[in-house]
Amino acid sequence: GGHVPDLSAENAYNNLVKGNYINTASPASSALYLWLTGKKSEAMPLGGSNNPSNVNALVLAWITQGAKNN
Repeated sequence: GGHVPDLSAENAYNNLVKGNYINTASPASSALYLWLTGKKSEAMPLGGSNNPSNVNALVLAWITQGAKNN
């Protein structure tokens, strides 16, 4: 909604969690996952060319496992 999260290394985790981009109760409906897969808008990263094929699965697994800050 017009707000861009700060995804710098030191702030990314807190901004994703506090910004409600991650939904551990329903991982496949997490905004982060929906953006990566192109189901919310154009797939991120734009063009998807820099996104290895297993990244979406890894992100979904991470969210499913509780999206820990590790």
